[in-house]
Amino acid sequence: MTKKSVLKFVRIAVTTALLVFVFHKADLLTKQGWQNLFDTFSHANLGLVLVSILFIPIVDFASSVKWFFLARACGLRVGLWRLYAYYVVGRFFNLILPSSIGGDVIRVNELGRYTGRYADSAAVVFVERFTGLAMLVLLAAIAVTINLHLFNLPWLTAALIAGLLGIGLICWMILDARPYNFINKRLGDRFKLVSTLLKKLGKFRQAVLIYQEKPSALWLAVFNSLVFYALAICNVWVSVLAFDGEVKLSSMLVAVPIIMFIMNIPFSIGGLGITEYAYSFTLGLFGINTAVALATILLMRLKTLLAAGIGGLIYPLVSDSISSPEELSQAVERPQPD
Repeated sequence: MTKKSVLKFVRIAVTTALLVFVFHKADLLTKQGWQNLFDTFSHANLGLVLVSILFIPIVDFASSVKWFFLARACGLRVGLWRLYAYYVVGRFFNLILPSSIGGDVIRVNELGRYTGRYADSAAVVFVERFTGLAMLVLLAAIAVTINLHLFNLPWLTAALIAGLLGIGLICWMILDARPYNFINKRLGDRFKLVSTLLKKLGKFRQAVLIYQEKPSALWLAVFNSLVFYALAICNVWVSVLAFDGEVKLSSMLVAVPIIMFIMNIPFSIGGLGITEYAYSFTLGLFGINTAVALATILLMRLKTLLAAGIGGLIYPLVSDSISSPEELSQAVERPQPD
């Protein structure tokens, strides 16, 4: 059995185990458990469900604003609404592609085709995602630290430490040229494929390093990440409120960063299982019953499907906007589109 096959088997096993755990905790292996879940849905506040659904375009717009300012900081001439459309399209591809980064690949491709600057487009998407991930790990670490009586769990602590170390390692490899030069010296001249990859990585790294000269853009990205997570917390809070009107915002300020951090642990297939576990486990620590947690998960997944569906519908309208090399070369020179 190949290493890839073993990894796939492990991920399938983890996904299955997590789903079985959640079903068992929610008592969905019995008729009464399903009845409790049905009752939770039947008593939902439809007004709050609608408000919850309306949060999705707001959250996506906040991310698009950060992407827009980062793009403009490195000289990519593209309009905010086009980037917002690309972001929504990315949601569609996140859903249909096997990898959770499939949407980012599409965003890089579409922005690269529009501007003719693929390395810069990749750098902008990377910085947009990386600043958000770094902020998430930091917020989750703070939430765990100030609530050790709830989250004194070895696996969660280990995951947070690994996340913090990973972020530090990525920053070091980007800011310090020595790791890149060492690999290039050792392998670049020996293997043509490695040399080609290193050349592309070098262009990408240089594109990212431009933000050293744009500290205001990075600080704005950090601030925007805080705005994004504030909206994400409200998004989950309203979704939970639709099924349990007694949930406090203060609880969600702690719970949501941890939920989102657990969801980003790449153990399951397409987030299936790990998402259900993140919600049921974390919300359960705050006294929210599993039926409400599952109802919230299903509502969140419904919203994801709606957003992805919209992305699929608008994809033909925003893709293939540039088709020839001549148009690619002219893209940077033309006025900013509406």
